[in-house]
Amino acid sequence: MFIPLATLLGGLTASVLVAVSLLDVVDARDRLSFERRVDQAQDAIRDRLDTYVTLLRAGVGLFNANHLDIDREAFRAFAAGLRLNKDYPGIQGIGYTARVQPDEREAFVTVQRQQGRPSFRTWPDHPGPEFHSIIYLEPQDRRNEAAIGFDMFSEPIRRAAMEQARDTGQPAASGRVELVQEIDEAKQAGFLIYVPVYRGGATPKTTSERQDGLAGFVYSPFRADDLFTAIFLGMRNPGLELRVYDGPPSPQNLLHRSGLQPDGSGERAARHTDTRTLDVAGRQWTIAYLSSPQLEQSARSRRS
Repeated sequence: MFIPLATLLGGLTASVLVAVSLLDVVDARDRLSFERRVDQAQDAIRDRLDTYVTLLRAGVGLFNANHLDIDREAFRAFAAGLRLNKDYPGIQGIGYTARVQPDEREAFVTVQRQQGRPSFRTWPDHPGPEFHSIIYLEPQDRRNEAAIGFDMFSEPIRRAAMEQARDTGQPAASGRVELVQEIDEAKQAGFLIYVPVYRGGATPKTTSERQDGLAGFVYSPFRADDLFTAIFLGMRNPGLELRVYDGPPSPQNLLHRSGLQPDGSGERAARHTDTRTLDVAGRQWTIAYLSSPQLEQSARSRRS
């Protein structure tokens, strides 16, 4: 009996080892599949944001080609040709904010009222060294209309991004903000990207020249949930959940999360996770990727 029993035990041990080995292979394959999905998602986010920056640069080109002489109707025609809602899903709009010195403010308001906005005003009132009020923002909808006249230089987070764009001559993203377009009860975190426009067209060579020569900014506001929903609608079965942070992971830096209720309930221990960083117009985001319940269920089905 000893030899057959030993043979049986040896066979069982071998079977267990084979089963464990197969599970290891399946786990490794699942992990590789997850990482591949993360790579695809990271590329999709980067490519979409790069596309938006290219769009803003086109807006700068419009002002440069016309020596800054762009009125409301010309800007509207430019934006209409872009077909933002159709070809650039996830963007809230494209706009222009003009730099105004305090002694120019009254005349500036008069010009805006003469161009078809009889109730135009710059807001909020503040004793700043200069003003950067939104004068154009397309498409013209109720959210974007709520932002007209807002002086973005009056708000520290926006101002920091505008100063960075002005001084470097490069696109600059803001930190996490609540957009003035958030006029409904259900609000989203947001951010903005600015590209500077200089008098004379070309970007001045020195920082002081760029500061002196600034005319305004072509910019876009983004509602983060809308943006990421649009990006992932273009991906076939991504199998991922996201936590996107402006900077290091923390509740106050959270831009977007998927797979959670608004109160944060439903957090879970995902089988696979990965954390990546992404440079967004000079600002670093942290993106935590989690395997979705659907992806994990599919993996369990393959093991059974």
